[in-house]
Amino acid sequence: MSMSHIQKGTSPMYSTTAFQFQPISKQSTVSLYEDDEESERKPLTSSSQGLQTTHHATAMGTRYKAPFSAVTSSLRPSDPRILSKGNEVDEFGFVALPKETSYHANSRQSHQVLVDNPAAHLHWTAHLEFTQNKSVDELTWDKISPLIPKSDKVHCLIKQGIPHIMRCKLWPRISGSMSKSIKSNLSYKDILHNCWDEDTVTTRMIERDLVRTSTNNVFFQTINASGVNRLRNVLRAISWLFPDIGYCQGMGMVVSTLLLILEEGEVFWLLSCIIEDHLPSHYYNTNLFGIQVDQAVLVELVKQYLPDLHDHFEAHNVEINLITLNWFLTLYSAVLAPRITLRVWDCFLYEGSILLFRIALGVLSINKDLVLSQESSEGIFTELSNAPSHIEDVEQLIVHSYEITETLTDNVLQEMRTEAAAKLSSAVNALGTPYNPRPSEQARRLGEAKASWFSQWFGYGGSVSDKAKNIAQTEMLEDLRKNIAAIVKHFGGDTRLDVSPDYSFESHQRDIENFKEFSRNRPLRARALMDFERHDDDELGFCKNDIITVLNQKDEHCWFGEVGGVRGFFPAKFVLLLDERSKLYAIEGDDRVSNEITTLVRGNLCTALRKIFEHGLRRPSVLGTALHPWHFVEDSIDHEIKEQFTQILGRLVLCKTFRLDEEKKLLQPNEMLFRAMHLINASHDPLNISADVKLRSLICAGLNEQCLHMWFATFCQCTEVTERWYAPWSFIRSPAWFQIKCELRLLSKYAFNLSLDYEVNPSSHTEPVKQDVQDMLIKHHLFSWMS
Repeated sequence: MSMSHIQKGTSPMYSTTAFQFQPISKQSTVSLYEDDEESERKPLTSSSQGLQTTHHATAMGTRYKAPFSAVTSSLRPSDPRILSKGNEVDEFGFVALPKETSYHANSRQSHQVLVDNPAAHLHWTAHLEFTQNKSVDELTWDKISPLIPKSDKVHCLIKQGIPHIMRCKLWPRISGSMSKSIKSNLSYKDILHNCWDEDTVTTRMIERDLVRTSTNNVFFQTINASGVNRLRNVLRAISWLFPDIGYCQGMGMVVSTLLLILEEGEVFWLLSCIIEDHLPSHYYNTNLFGIQVDQAVLVELVKQYLPDLHDHFEAHNVEINLITLNWFLTLYSAVLAPRITLRVWDCFLYEGSILLFRIALGVLSINKDLVLSQESSEGIFTELSNAPSHIEDVEQLIVHSYEITETLTDNVLQEMRTEAAAKLSSAVNALGTPYNPRPSEQARRLGEAKASWFSQWFGYGGSVSDKAKNIAQTEMLEDLRKNIAAIVKHFGGDTRLDVSPDYSFESHQRDIENFKEFSRNRPLRARALMDFERHDDDELGFCKNDIITVLNQKDEHCWFGEVGGVRGFFPAKFVLLLDERSKLYAIEGDDRVSNEITTLVRGNLCTALRKIFEHGLRRPSVLGTALHPWHFVEDSIDHEIKEQFTQILGRLVLCKTFRLDEEKKLLQPNEMLFRAMHLINASHDPLNISADVKLRSLICAGLNEQCLHMWFATFCQCTEVTERWYAPWSFIRSPAWFQIKCELRLLSKYAFNLSLDYEVNPSSHTEPVKQDVQDMLIKHHLFSWMS
């Protein structure tokens, strides 16, 4: 879902406890860019976070020695003893280990403290003064551009390190997240509101992992810890915004670390920017295809830059991706000490994913001698696991990483990813299980360990049988049924309607006949857009959302109608005519009246249908141009009407010109599908709306016209196109599509009135009452009460 065009709303923020969101208290108010004006007006020489350096300033720099001194002020307690509970706590809130205890990655605590280099602070201040200050006044953060342009000077400063006191202001500006938040039509508060009442598998997974994410940090140790609610909100918001990703365990570690430095809203936008702009596609989705590609690339880079290590791994049949996948998945936040992680992220947020490879090769190179000294696969795995914990000198890591990868560029990396993606696609079966082309005795001995790793990161271990494929298909079908049942329940479960699917073959033959059924003997009806008070006997009063029977439309501005047995005149601009060509209007299906129907359709039903459309969708041979179900839909529609294009286009022009289809449905389902596709493209393409939104809009159009099930059948029956786009085992090419169509047919029994531009135009779902209605009424002297 592209964040530049999603719908904007206005709602309070919410938090969750035990799967139920409750209003956030004043103490946990989210700080967003737009609400952070005071800190933005501070000069560069002061801290916008209120970081407590305890003034341990020396010639070597400012030392953050006090507990919690390096975390954002809104997270830090007024009395450090409240959280520390007698334990020694470091500047990031991690419980300190005894000095004789060796540092372990899971503790994420180092015996060294964070130190700000005073020279770096001066260099950054001087650069920003020179490039950003356009006046003689003191430079404040609000005068600095939301996006700092890339340059050799900035790159040099980045590699030297961003002063910790400046990270909260520079990270959003070098990464592009501040610019993204400003351009977005939807605020973080709105996103929280949209996902506040979700109770799905994803939200339950998030809730389960909240206190498992950073067990050694006092801000995340217990369910009531001050950072847990922020972690919950950000992860839920991300899962709602990126439904194809949902939730991945690696994101929790990244978010918990970011929350130590930034406010909740800033963390959300930064992680969104990382997912969309800094990492390749499919990095955090269910099959982790993007990160698997990067692991294959890393193996090739080790072979190129560290050939002796590569030969050592080959000799002992060691697959380093079993270790390094966690490095990439958590962006090193789970394996490096926080002060080192922050320096790595300084470079990552500026350079992008190429930095992940630089650091990986740097860590391996620094630990090369220790790894080469091991003569068993178990010993090699142990040293690889502990390699990041041996890094104490962050300057050495940064300098060495850049030195050994001097010839590595973004273009070289992209070519390697393209080749690796093509190879991986051909070596991956239906559900993405890695294929081992050369099993050996050593590999079989390690099989149990590999299975546990893949079970943790990929959700499975070993080969996947046909039974597993059938289970996955069944789960998707059950998810669709559940969402359809929720919509039926929303409409009230009308006892006059048969809400059980008809799986008979005869039901398909009756589809067109049922589609053409209409009743136009009843009078035209309209829905009131606002309250209208009756003042004279000849006026018709009504309340907002009342259904009015329109008896006379002869006057352009003043109509005659009836409500509850009372008749009278009313302004035409105060009502919206209803589309009742085949079904009676229902308020429950109108997204201008019911917010719940938007969640049920765009949030739940569309997600379930997209999973079905994505099942078995062939992978591209070039990374970065991922195929999308919308492209298949367009191809199917073009193929379906190409032989009758002239006739169909002529009928569409006639209907539009002479408004022939206002009284009854004259167009065939395939003609309406063709029209819907072109209308969506015409309104969405100029704004560069994503394919996800287009697909959701098309599903809404199918529900409006009560022929979504027939459109789905059209896609599945276009054999020439489906064979080109889908694998033989996919839903679309299997007999199961027949069952899905029968399930979708239930929705044709209900009247939907969904806006196709709901996620495109922020005002598309508001009531279309003209601002000049009162002036118009006065001009035409329609009502005495207006004078």
